[in-house]
Amino acid sequence: MGCCMVRFARLAWLAVPFAFGLNSAWAQTPTLAGEWLSTPLRADWVIGDWGAACGPRPSGGGAPGGTVMIRQNGAELSMSGAGRAYSTTECWEQFPGLTRVSHSAGQRSYRNVCKTSPQDARQATVITTITATDSQITFDETGQYQFIIEGQNCTASARRTRFLRLVHREGDPPPAPASTTPPAAASTPETEQPGLCVTPGEPARLEVRPSRKLVRPGESFTFRASVVDRAGCPLSVAPSFKLLGVSTGVDLTSPGTLRVSDEAGEGEVKILASVGDRSVTVVAEIVSRERYDSMLQGGRFDGAGESADVAVTRIESGSIGARSTVLHDEGETRRTIFVAIVGSAALLLGLVGVVALRRSRRATRDQSESSPSSTTVPSVRTVAPASPRSQALAPPPTAAPAKGMICPTCREEYPPEARFCSKDANRLVPLQGGIGLAPAGGVCPTCGLGFDPGVAACPQHDEPLVPAAVYAAALESRKVHARKICPACGAQFSGESQFCGKCGASLVPVN
Repeated sequence: MGCCMVRFARLAWLAVPFAFGLNSAWAQTPTLAGEWLSTPLRADWVIGDWGAACGPRPSGGGAPGGTVMIRQNGAELSMSGAGRAYSTTECWEQFPGLTRVSHSAGQRSYRNVCKTSPQDARQATVITTITATDSQITFDETGQYQFIIEGQNCTASARRTRFLRLVHREGDPPPAPASTTPPAAASTPETEQPGLCVTPGEPARLEVRPSRKLVRPGESFTFRASVVDRAGCPLSVAPSFKLLGVSTGVDLTSPGTLRVSDEAGEGEVKILASVGDRSVTVVAEIVSRERYDSMLQGGRFDGAGESADVAVTRIESGSIGARSTVLHDEGETRRTIFVAIVGSAALLLGLVGVVALRRSRRATRDQSESSPSSTTVPSVRTVAPASPRSQALAPPPTAAPAKGMICPTCREEYPPEARFCSKDANRLVPLQGGIGLAPAGGVCPTCGLGFDPGVAACPQHDEPLVPAAVYAAALESRKVHARKICPACGAQFSGESQFCGKCGASLVPVN
């Protein structure tokens, strides 16, 4: 009994510093409870198919701004004010039949997914995301709605955003009355309330959501783009959008809005979002209505056909339109030097090969001219040669018109029915007479994707692009001669191919 008491005393003594350290760790994270100031809830709607049977077009759904009192219950937050009472355990949207299907809460980050029943004719999917810092809370909610009324398809999407900044934290000393603050001191930067989004900073990032979207023929979708500063505050800067390549039945009806006609075939459409000279690429994957549901069950997309990834690129310039100034570490400098060395070596080898080829052709031509006429085949002399005058008057032979497709990155030619390059997955363009004189695109050394001329860095990995010949030389040492197959459409290709020439998917080795 005495031995047990001694052990219990030792455990209690060891638990004292552990409890003290745990309380210290919690004390290092300020509470979010207190008084906050909220901006009005902004609701932006994008209407897709909406016939006469669908009724009035959806609109509104915002809420006024104002003072919000926040209480912290463990890891969750409860808010009151600026519209209605709200909790981080629910979606803001109160659509009839909408229920929460998932909830996750991290360190100052919350995510809720709400959906209607699969048997409900009014299908709706709402995703609510809340992120917080010590002095700012960002609210972002997206909703996808699809109804079928009298045989007509009614589709719409909405995005709701608002920002909250801290006014007074619970437990902190109360702020000094406004009457005791001199007017001159109230305008100085030292005494100004540190509201992150009241005075936004310089553009720091371009964000486009989602990075990949499933679209069925006859539908339209708007990619959500925003330019934010280092603190994540949105700025009034509108990115520009353009289609990469030519796609039949696909066009941009407004900035970021993709319209797919009923006649459009399956395939990937790349859209470039740019701010100044910085850009990021998002992908719209056109799939048939039969394949749409099966691809949703694969887990890569949510119920609205959107991926969870966000396409992001850094903007470090002082003003939009100026050339970006990106901070490079030593590792990136070494990678740039390595790429430059490999590129110079590849260029030198290419020049040597061209010189050797020209010398070989010249030697063959000189040998044929110096050989005696008796060595020629008699049958070729059955036609009398034309006179010098007729040769001078004859028009020069015209080249046959170019046909087929060509990759703007590696200049590999393909038959007319091909759509994607099997080496770098870039979309093919029609073969024209002057395509060989234009500058070639580049390849990302990380993912192997090819990009059109004018793109300097990979939008996904922010890596400087390298010439296609350099990337091909790097792959030569590890070339696999086994056959490869496309997991999407089942087409087979040779071992040096990396991507499917029909649908652009990544190839896998054949077992």
